[in-house]
Amino acid sequence: MMYIQFRRQLNRKPVYLLTILLSKVFGILGCLIASSLTLMVLSAGDIGYHYQYVDATVSQTNSSSIVSELIQNGNALLNTSEYDKAMTTFDQVLKLDFKSVDALNGKGLVLNNLGKYQEAILWFDKALKIDPNFVDALYNKADALGELGNYEEAFIWTEKALAIDTTNQNTSMSTSALLPNGIN
Repeated sequence: MMYIQFRRQLNRKPVYLLTILLSKVFGILGCLIASSLTLMVLSAGDIGYHYQYVDATVSQTNSSSIVSELIQNGNALLNTSEYDKAMTTFDQVLKLDFKSVDALNGKGLVLNNLGKYQEAILWFDKALKIDPNFVDALYNKADALGELGNYEEAFIWTEKALAIDTTNQNTSMSTSALLPNGIN
């Protein structure tokens, strides 16, 4: 009887040792697999982050090129006297970039060409609030003021523009060009 019990213990011992050995092996493998999965998840998170960063950069680049293209289209429409289409185009730009001084100035130019000088001045002022040295808006505001007969104020705004835009100081964009004949 003792022999049978001893034999059972001997038979169990290798199974017991094998169980311990396998649990340790699987424990180590489990840790390795868990570590690998953790690294994969972290890597996927990094990839997702980098993808979002690249996507945002591409979107920003695409957006600025779209804005640029729309401003060019708006200016072309303005030059062909298609004022409604030009105004719509500049409005589209402002939906994409509400601080676009070119679009704000473009809206002012459309209104100026339609004879709505007071309203045009408001748009030029919006552009100048964002960029006080935006020469085009300075000249355009001076022009609208001149059209309203506010020659002294037009002169002041032209002087501001010329102080920044030294290339036009001795050209037709001088202050005397804005004043009616006989006023100097």
